[in-house]
Amino acid sequence: MRSKTSYFNPTLFKKNLSRFWPLWGGASLLGALAPLYLLSYILLNDHLGRYISDPLEITLGYYEVLSVLVPAVSLVYGALCALASWGWLYNPRSVGLYHSLPITRKGLFVTNFLSGMAMMLIPYAVTGGLAVLVTAAVGGVEPVGLLVTTLGVLGESFFYFAAATLIAFLTGNPFAFAAFHFIFHFLAAGAEWMVTQLMTTFYFGVDQDYQGALEFLSPTMFLTRKLDVYPVYQQITTQDGWIERGVLESVTLTNGWYIALYALAGLVLLACAWALYRRRRSESAGDVVAVGWMKPIFRYGVALCAAVTGGTLFYGIFFSDFQDTSTARPLPMALCMAVVGIVGYYIASMLLAKSLRVFRGSWRGVLITVLAAGALCFAVAADPLSMETRVPQAEELESVNLYLSGPNGRSIFVYLDDPAALEQVLEAHRAVVAEREALNRRNIPGEEEARSYWISLDLRYYGKEDAWKMNRGYNFPYTQEMLEQSPALRALSALACSPLVQEEDIFGNVTGENVVKSDLIGGTVLRIYDTETGEASESPYLTQEQAKVLEAAIRRDIQAGHFGKTLLMVWKDHNQAALSGDVSLYYNLVLRGRVVSMNSSTQADSRPQQSTAVRLSLSTYCTETLKALEDIGILDATHKLLTHAEWDAIEEGPQDDPYLYEKFPGTYYGEPFEASTIYPDPVFPYDEEIY
Repeated sequence: MRSKTSYFNPTLFKKNLSRFWPLWGGASLLGALAPLYLLSYILLNDHLGRYISDPLEITLGYYEVLSVLVPAVSLVYGALCALASWGWLYNPRSVGLYHSLPITRKGLFVTNFLSGMAMMLIPYAVTGGLAVLVTAAVGGVEPVGLLVTTLGVLGESFFYFAAATLIAFLTGNPFAFAAFHFIFHFLAAGAEWMVTQLMTTFYFGVDQDYQGALEFLSPTMFLTRKLDVYPVYQQITTQDGWIERGVLESVTLTNGWYIALYALAGLVLLACAWALYRRRRSESAGDVVAVGWMKPIFRYGVALCAAVTGGTLFYGIFFSDFQDTSTARPLPMALCMAVVGIVGYYIASMLLAKSLRVFRGSWRGVLITVLAAGALCFAVAADPLSMETRVPQAEELESVNLYLSGPNGRSIFVYLDDPAALEQVLEAHRAVVAEREALNRRNIPGEEEARSYWISLDLRYYGKEDAWKMNRGYNFPYTQEMLEQSPALRALSALACSPLVQEEDIFGNVTGENVVKSDLIGGTVLRIYDTETGEASESPYLTQEQAKVLEAAIRRDIQAGHFGKTLLMVWKDHNQAALSGDVSLYYNLVLRGRVVSMNSSTQADSRPQQSTAVRLSLSTYCTETLKALEDIGILDATHKLLTHAEWDAIEEGPQDDPYLYEKFPGTYYGEPFEASTIYPDPVFPYDEEIY
């Protein structure tokens, strides 16, 4: 009778599980703590909330664990299980022992893989089983959610262990395995980040964030970002027309099909692992890289990674402080990258050879490293994708975060989604890009004043569904002459005075989409100068009628473009126009959401409420607001708001010193704030917890 070949050895399978029981046993114990904590919570509380008794709420918790916790845990635990299953490959004596057993390589591969998968799944089975028992005793089990969660855990576990198995055959060293494992899972994201950082050193204003163009090659990052849980709650309309959130009606795991794709990718990785093991030499135990054709990839990969990261660092240390532009120059950067790349090349060669004698005959590799580093540097510096000059189109955008500040301690930070406001921002952005050659500098030669006058402009554009689109940040010096003649600076000055921008900057927190209702209740005016006593004080608390008159005047000044005129002024002009007294308006807000009353034994739904203040600075340009202050009796012949220059003259301080605030620590332009300028307490006595 023909003998049969077995591809599974039960004795070896049991031996692996019994030998490494502390690994899967300890993981099971740690995992069991979560359902045991839930059980103790149930037993120690007098009542059960809907978050425990509702099966859909339990499913929501399962999905959140599947989308966030399982990928991160499987990344680490899968590596440990792979080391337990394939660690014998890294010791020459163990390799000889295993390969002398009466088991074929195919049998060794199948048995060790199945034993590793068993160690991978046992903790999940223990944790999940206990969680199902506990939650079933309270609120029942939602079968669809439980099935989806189980399949998701199986798919992710299989992928991570298959990937770790492949990496185990690429190396013959446990420390190299640990490094390669995390490199494999984050190489694409790391490479994109390195190239992105290199671009930011060459391109003016390009503060490029990580975009994740190849993030699917970094599975843990991709899964935690793409897997999302979408709950649908019942909407309840109250008698007064408010919409409240009711019970959970359904919950969906969006993009769950990505787990299936990664499970299929795991099959491919497993086939590749078997192909490597079939041809693996027993003598490769102990090698950093066990596959011959991968050694050049490792050598030059380490060299280029060192060139990009180390070259940028060295350039910042030795060259950046000696140039007049804020961006890097290609030639010195290429030199730094080449030097650090050579160091990386020899370090990789020493690891592969397990010797320090790697210099003889290495000139070809060094030459390739230098040429590759230089080519990468000059290719990025050439900006083939026009990153430096790219400005998004208005139809691509939904909103923008705008931050604009000048040298006077004032700034604008607003979120804009109005199409007209977006077009104004884009127009200013295009003007800055058109003048990038003139603006890209650290200082202006021969202009000492320019060292004190700097503009900061940060733009963060968003596309549909608030998806991040582009990020730009500009920081450059300027002079009074540039402020008058430069089209870019004129565009920024116009943007600072735009009614759409100023309306959002001043009143955005009381008119936002989360605000259902805002009630103006009063206000104060700070630092009013009394010509009779020569002292500064704050106004009496404004009545609601006075505050409404003042608010209407402020809005008229906004529409006339009076606010924002002093934002980019140089110190002398700013001190002549900016008033040192600030105006504060106080509001009670009713917000979207739900609160639970803490004063009653039953839970009652209502709107969350809070108090807030709008505080703004005035200038001599704000004619409507100043006239309104006179009309309501706050300002008169003996009570005035003074400019900073007038205060400097009264205090006999230097009138044109741009560093005046540094000479009077704890003061604002030389005058301390009084304790009475603190906002008054909220006027509504709510005793509620907002959640």
